[in-house]
Amino acid sequence: MAGTGSPPPGPGLLASARERAAPVVEWLDESVVGRLWARLLEMEFVERSIALAAKAFVSLLPLLLVVAAFLPPRLQRGVLDELAERLGLSGDSLSFIQGAFASADDIKASTSLLGLLLTVLFAISFTTAVQRVYLRAWRRPAAGAIQDKRRALTWLAGTCAFLATVGSIGRLLVGPASVLSWLVGVAGAVGLWWWSSHQFLRGHVRWRPLLPTGLITGLGAAIYAGAARIWMPRVLEGNVEQFGFVGVGMSFVTWFVGFGFLLVGAAALGPVLCEGDGALARWLRRDGVLVDGAPPALPGPDTPPSLRDYLRRGGNADRDDI
Repeated sequence: MAGTGSPPPGPGLLASARERAAPVVEWLDESVVGRLWARLLEMEFVERSIALAAKAFVSLLPLLLVVAAFLPPRLQRGVLDELAERLGLSGDSLSFIQGAFASADDIKASTSLLGLLLTVLFAISFTTAVQRVYLRAWRRPAAGAIQDKRRALTWLAGTCAFLATVGSIGRLLVGPASVLSWLVGVAGAVGLWWWSSHQFLRGHVRWRPLLPTGLITGLGAAIYAGAARIWMPRVLEGNVEQFGFVGVGMSFVTWFVGFGFLLVGAAALGPVLCEGDGALARWLRRDGVLVDGAPPALPGPDTPPSLRDYLRRGGNADRDDI
């Protein structure tokens, strides 16, 4: 037993590690990584990514299948091929999915005008969820519900046109020319998501600050689709073996969740890069961030979440702070 004159015990190993890491964590908080993490937490990115996945599966995917069924055969094949490419489906997995879903003729025969209208309305709910992601990332005020619905229809039409065009080009460029087809698809995806971010933000944010979002989303989607060709067939096979045809839906939701994280992360990265002090940030906001007449951005949280605050609390966050 230590005597009364013994020095107090030194800090524990964990406390010492936190103390040594404090300068690094403080630097991270001020870096792009730290500011991106804070913006993602502010956006509640996990919940939003999962919500996007659910809405995409129950509303966007059915609309694309219905629209493809009513297109001319060449464009129809292009849309379906591009969907399969993006979802990472090929070979046996693609054949299984084709057997699980109704054929184009069956879809046309069973789709009434009312059914088509309801399918479009459900798809608009997905575009509304995507728009909320961009509006919250850029801290834009909510307004103009009627105009937002018009933009949603425009975006859905543009997305269908993109899939049909890129898919048709992919069917023409085969063999060695398939590399050119891939480049066209990537460039088209970058352009689509650059335009999409401008569309969902109601044209209030200039084109230049939105370029990183378009680049990251388009390039990320191409990489994600390539990786899905490896893991998606395995996930599909395992889910079907365990859950039957319900596993098909679970596999699609899994794919959409991953893409939802990519979409939300890319949306958050745009404003984070514009708010920095480096050369890139100055270039992005060279002509200003908002167009003339656009309403000002909403204020951010009074106490943005940060790694530094977590460290100072000793890793014990109160429920009220979450």
